[in-house]
This record gives sequence, structure tokens and C-alpha cells, in this order.
Amino acid sequence: MWSSGSVVIPVYNSEDSLDELCHRLSQVLNNIFKKYEIILVDDYSTDNSFLKMKEIYSKNKNIKVIKLKKNFGQQNAIKCGFEFATNDYIITMDDDLQHQPEEIIKIMKKMDEGYDVVYGIAQKKEHNFLRNFGSKMTNFLFNIICQKPKDIRVSSFRCIKKDILEEIKRDKTPFVYITAITLKITRNIGNVYVEHKPRKYGSSNYNYLKLIKLFTKLFIYYSDCKLINKFLKSGPQFQIYKSYL
Repeated sequence: MWSSGSVVIPVYNSEDSLDELCHRLSQVLNNIFKKYEIILVDDYSTDNSFLKMKEIYSKNKNIKVIKLKKNFGQQNAIKCGFEFATNDYIITMDDDLQHQPEEIIKIMKKMDEGYDVVYGIAQKKEHNFLRNFGSKMTNFLFNIICQKPKDIRVSSFRCIKKDILEEIKRDKTPFVYITAITLKITRNIGNVYVEHKPRKYGSSNYNYLKLIKLFTKLFIYYSDCKLINKFLKSGPQFQIYKSYL
């Protein structure tokens, strides 16, 4: 059993999956951590996700709920959740049940080998072609722009040590991308294979235009091009509308 864990989950239009996700997570975390918290960050959903989050919060003392003032994007929502994470190990995962809560123990066992960060990597991704293509291209860009070791793969299912998290929180890059920030801080990164399930509820909002914008921003904000960096403007990474902590 590990000391303490915080799970940060960015939420967008996932009212149907939240009950099952939080129930399964609570069962897992209660068995592997002496204390835990689940931090749900609503990225300005247009469905009833926030109402569902408040309902879950009212029944579980280990839940924290935050709603952002507008749609800031998944990465900014995660960064917001980091501000409220208080435990020794911080885990991030998606809200759609493709990341299996029961696989967290595999990531934690890998952390015991001395890594600062461990990414859970799907042996077989249950995504559509566009999402799989986007993941491969993002990994490629990290190899080029962030000098990511080629034998390391990245995903949004990961565990981060508290001291590394504190450095991530201090980063003020206007365009937030957690893995890009992490790679500036440490190369002590591990991988472990985890089970990946098809999306149970809803549908992905990925499209080609979003991928192109992502790739462009990764280059602009995380490359070493001094001329580009000179003209970058800062802005709020997130703004909180309401919270239940």
C-alpha cells in the first residue's frame, strides 16, 4: 500500500460515465493508498456533467469538484486540478472509461522502480484512426521538439511524483501541454503496458483541424526558436467559476 494518491480527471460532457468511473476508482484507490482524493475538473461542459459531479461529491468525502469559467481545454483543466492535489503521487486519466481504474496498480508498481513519472501505454488502443494517428504524430513531435527519448511513449494516463508536480505547477508557458512541460523537467520516465477499452459513452471530439492546431502550438511554444518565443503573449491558463473542495 502506498502513502497517498491524488487522481486528476478533466471532465467534458461525460455525465454518463462519471458514476461508474468514480465508483470503480474509489474501490481501487481505497485498496492501494492509505489516503486518496479524486479531483474532477469540469471544462465548461454543455451537458449535466457538473450536476452529476456535485451529486457524487455529496456522497464521497474524497471527491473534489471544480468548474472552469469557460472551455480552457483538457490540458489546462489538468493543470487546474494539479493546484488542488495534496498527495505524494498524482495520477491523471481520462473521463471516458477507456483508461481502466484497475490498471493504476501497474503504474504504481512501476513507480517503485524509482521513476519520476510513469506513463500507462495501451498495448492495443481502442481509438478510431484519427485519434491513433494523432497519438503517433504527437509522440513524433515530442521526439523532435522536446528531445523525448525514443524508447519512451507518452499518454494522458500517468503518475507523477509530488516534487515533479510542484515544478510543473510553476511553469507559466501560455499554451499548456503537460507532457511537454514534464520533458523540460525530467527524463527519468518509465512506461508500463495497460489495458485500454473502447469508449463506453459518448464520442470523441477529435478532428483534423484540432490536430493541426495542436501540432502548430507545440512547435511554437515548446521549440527553441528564440525569434518565435520573443513574440509570445501570456494569459490565464485557467479561471475557476465554482469549486467544492
